[in-house]
Amino acid sequence: FMRAFKILLLALLTALHASAQIPFYLASRDSSGWHPVEVVIQEAENHLGTPYRSAGKTPKGFDCAGFTRYCYSKLGITLAPYAGGQLPQGEEIKNTKQLRRGDLVFWGGRGGGKKNIGHVGIVVEVDTMRGSFRFIHSATTGGIRYDYSEEPYYKKRYVGACRIIPGATWVEPKPFMDQTLPIWKKHEYNIYPN
Repeated sequence: FMRAFKILLLALLTALHASAQIPFYLASRDSSGWHPVEVVIQEAENHLGTPYRSAGKTPKGFDCAGFTRYCYSKLGITLAPYAGGQLPQGEEIKNTKQLRRGDLVFWGGRGGGKKNIGHVGIVVEVDTMRGSFRFIHSATTGGIRYDYSEEPYYKKRYVGACRIIPGATWVEPKPFMDQTLPIWKKHEYNIYPN
């Protein structure tokens, strides 16, 4: 019940923010340790199994960038409509050991190798010891699903990552691939720092 209440409250405050220009950080404070990244992850997981659709940007079918854009729109954040345009929109993360839930990860396209960004996903778990991670994305085969960075197809095409929501801090989750959510530290959060 509390999770649904928090999502509803965030949606209401986000709508107020859009109409009245209320600073977004007012919508993202929570003494229970809740964090806006969890809204993105929850939205992404709500679409598991949704089919891939070229240039898709709705729950009827998504391409990779349409999917990440749709998930982040739940926080009032507008991402570029194509994968290559989303990478420069966030804070670059050079070391995969520093990835966090909600970060965007990018791969080169089939034909372009690492030169041209052709795919994007959202990090859901990180092994900070090895720098490997699990992500959710819209794959041409299987639609919205989880995959792992160590799979050969993704490992050889990995290009980089960015953090759309800076400053996120949390207590590290239990061992890699544990299905429990991390416990967020109490904090005040401002998505638009001065």
